[in-house]
Amino acid sequence: MRSLSCRGRTCKSTKQWLAATSRASAGDVDIYTKGKCGSGSRFAASCIGAPKSPISLSFSRKQKHTTFDRRARPEKVAAEDMADSAVSFVLGKLGEFVAQEAGVLKEVGKDVVLFKDKLQWLQTFVQQADRRRRREGNAYMDVWVEQTREVALEVEDILDKFMLRANVEQGQPMWKKWFKFLSTCATQISVRHELAGEIAMVRARLDQISEHKTAYIKEDSTSATRIESSATWVASPSISTTDGWLLMKIWDDELEVIGFENQCLSLERLLLEGDERRSIVSIVGESGIGKSSLVYMVVESLAVKRHFKAYARFFLPPCASLAYALGSIYKRLCPFADTPATVEGIQGALSDYLKYKSYLIVVNGADKFFNWSSMLDALPDNEHGSRVVIINSFIDNEATLAGLSDHELRVTRLDQKNSILLFRRHAVGRANQHLNRFFYGKSDSSGSEYKEAEMDETCKDSLGSECVKKMDQACTDMFEITGGLPLAILLLGRLLRRKEFPEQWEDVLKPLKSIKASSHLEGILALCFDDLPHHLKSCFMYFATRPQNMKYSARRLVWMWAAQGFLKTRKGERIEDVGHNYLKELISRGMVCVVEKSSASQESMVKRVDIHQSLYALARFESQEGSFLDISDSTEIPSSTTVRHLYIQNLTAATYTHMEEASFPKLRSVTCHFSEYWESRAKEQQGSAVGDLSHHNHFLKHLGRSKLLRAMELYGLQVKKLPDVIGSLIHLRYLYIRDSYLVELPSTIANLVNLQTLHIEETKVEKVTPAFWKITMLRHIIANELRLPKSVGVLKNMQTLEGMVCVHPWHNNTSPLHSMINLRLLKISGLTSHHWGALADAFKQLESLLEVHLTGDDIPFNLFTEFRMRRLQVLKLYGRIDVSTEETEGLWTLTNLTMLELWYSKVNQGFINMIGKLPRLAELELVDAYEGEELVLSQESGFRNLTNLELHSLSGLSEWKIGSESLPKIETIYVFNCSNMRLKLEGEQVLKNLKEFLVENMPDNWGQEEAGALSEKFTRRTTS
Repeated sequence: MRSLSCRGRTCKSTKQWLAATSRASAGDVDIYTKGKCGSGSRFAASCIGAPKSPISLSFSRKQKHTTFDRRARPEKVAAEDMADSAVSFVLGKLGEFVAQEAGVLKEVGKDVVLFKDKLQWLQTFVQQADRRRRREGNAYMDVWVEQTREVALEVEDILDKFMLRANVEQGQPMWKKWFKFLSTCATQISVRHELAGEIAMVRARLDQISEHKTAYIKEDSTSATRIESSATWVASPSISTTDGWLLMKIWDDELEVIGFENQCLSLERLLLEGDERRSIVSIVGESGIGKSSLVYMVVESLAVKRHFKAYARFFLPPCASLAYALGSIYKRLCPFADTPATVEGIQGALSDYLKYKSYLIVVNGADKFFNWSSMLDALPDNEHGSRVVIINSFIDNEATLAGLSDHELRVTRLDQKNSILLFRRHAVGRANQHLNRFFYGKSDSSGSEYKEAEMDETCKDSLGSECVKKMDQACTDMFEITGGLPLAILLLGRLLRRKEFPEQWEDVLKPLKSIKASSHLEGILALCFDDLPHHLKSCFMYFATRPQNMKYSARRLVWMWAAQGFLKTRKGERIEDVGHNYLKELISRGMVCVVEKSSASQESMVKRVDIHQSLYALARFESQEGSFLDISDSTEIPSSTTVRHLYIQNLTAATYTHMEEASFPKLRSVTCHFSEYWESRAKEQQGSAVGDLSHHNHFLKHLGRSKLLRAMELYGLQVKKLPDVIGSLIHLRYLYIRDSYLVELPSTIANLVNLQTLHIEETKVEKVTPAFWKITMLRHIIANELRLPKSVGVLKNMQTLEGMVCVHPWHNNTSPLHSMINLRLLKISGLTSHHWGALADAFKQLESLLEVHLTGDDIPFNLFTEFRMRRLQVLKLYGRIDVSTEETEGLWTLTNLTMLELWYSKVNQGFINMIGKLPRLAELELVDAYEGEELVLSQESGFRNLTNLELHSLSGLSEWKIGSESLPKIETIYVFNCSNMRLKLEGEQVLKNLKEFLVENMPDNWGQEEAGALSEKFTRRTTS
């Protein structure tokens, strides 16, 4: 969020200021609706400046006004956010528009430039003009905000429609552009005149809105001074990408479970003690109490992991089917096995797998409509002490689960002592030694346990007695406001962490204390949202387009944000880097949670995230309140011509019938989940007919009418070929399809000249038209087995290329990869002796590569000694490595490699000794990759920085010898299906830093005797 100061700029007349204010509001919405890369930003606009209510504490459309609207969430903040954001967005889009299309705009370009200049003045004024709404309600201001927001969206529509009608194909050579332009000259002139007329109408409307504001919203000559002096809220600025190290320290702080020691012990006893029959444990408590954190801390403990032979946990989204739930459990228990196609098949497979095992299943997110009895019936009561833990996310489900559960564990709020400890953890962090002294005194600035802050006189003198009193008061206020609710403490702490103590802390705490206790959490949520910079608001609101209680792919979030235009880059910045920093900033604010991290060696350490139920409700409320997003289920489909972002939860043939005549001319993004996914998949596996799914194809053709679409996500789609009309969506930048039947993309897909991301990994598409590979905007292609053509265009923007298959030989050291000079991730298969030479030459140019997966025959050993990939961090090889020309004194070129996976490579002891010299190697995995009866890891073998080691299916290995003081930093060892291997440890200092030794699908008591004292760190599981 921007500073509220005017920064010294003035306008020559009141009318200019008013026009600036109104346009800024319009622009503020536009900033979300129009971004540099996309439109969709309206998302944030709606959230930022919803005119009817800045925020509803109940998140209910029926109850839109509360006393907190004028206190805890200043009204002006909402208006200002909306106005400033919209203007910024419009400016970005207009600038891009003028720069890219100057040849076509001609005289219209002058009007656009003048319009842009006016908006720049408006942006300056709006930062101050709306501030008065923070301290006083004004119905006229609400109308003004609503009208300016509409104008902002109208500007976006005008520009997008012009680009569509002008039909400027940016992916074509310049001579083709001009030929196209001259051949349609009359049409182009007509379009330009129409654009000029529409811009004039918008300018006239802005002038009218300004006049109305002058007439109805009165302010005297001292208003600016009064507004400035009354300002009490300053939004936290975004952490720039140049401050990435600081952002990393905040977002990567490990979350701690504080104050639940008794509940943790109770849960552990319920899991490990009691009779041998299977029991159901229900975890209940209000939203935000910390149920999930408590459960995960217990079940991930070494004692619990060692006790159970099979373990799985998963998120249960709303409206999930029984097949989805059982399939999720089976997939987590048996990740390498194919999931049966039918519910009956999954039930049988689960019964067979769990029959003789003690198992632990954790289900997070209870749905009161879910068929719990059938799911529990599929999990055998095998008299082995098995447990099923259900984390109830909804209070009204407690009665439903009460009849199923054998035990109930209720989580309660924290007491004041532990609340202050948790607050300190999030408001101060361990690194802030100055503020730590307020909490812990001179002697305990880095301790992990709470101590009463009894400071000596020297400490009090250095800090100031007044500051000490203010900190004590802040802690008292915090507990009064949060009531010991962990989510509220976390959010409030992360909010204050970005504020100056004590002045800005008081500005936050004072209004929160003034509202009723039942609304405190909602007030904190509102302030956290208002504190977001405008670009983060749009990103946060995007979560409303996702199913609730799901894990979300971090990189797909970033790609979608880029397509929607939410990401703002500066010179030299890569848009994906900006997106990942945005995500990390949301994490650092406590508004998004990390549920899975990537390897520390990979580009972004965040792999999957989720969002708390209360924050999800906030995102959905804000997006709908501002008319940004329409959400429909199986019973309701919107038909409004103003819909811009659409999320369809469960599309059936019946519901499509209701929307067949609907029109979505302004639609920018659509996410659709089709209802027949599991049922049709079962029929496909059984060889029977899928049934009449013609409404899937009709729906796609229906979307073809929405010419302004920028992003499309289709889950469970079942068509064999996309309709040709998809090629008419020239604004489309992101296309994700999950369709097990899809085998063909139309040739018209080459018309998508703005396409950035094509994600077809879960389809059967094997080839696309050669013209598709000429789209210069392409950045990410994710496929399953997509044929790489002989040649491609200049794809200098390409970042990710996954699921490619080489079907053509590469001659004369040339390949399609040579033109992808900024490629960062490559996954390619089908490599033979006809490719390695050209690939080595291509790698000389692909200096940005961070991760490479190669599948082929006779992988050359000189990949490690001659291929120049100095930035490469992750390497996964599938296929035999040719070690016949192995040179033990080779010069290693992969000096930054931190993760290495070898599959079916058949390497020998000499090769292992060689890779042990890689200076940064931290993770090594061997899957049927070793040829020899003995494997020796000694101090001379190297691996000085190895922390994780995995051995899979080494059937020929008879002895694994680990020498004294070898693997000095190893923390985790995983051995799977190496049944003929005997473990031999030598020396007393062997594996001294080992934390866990996981043994799976190995003989009973394997390694128990040989490991000695280390056997206490063994965790045993079986998969058969």
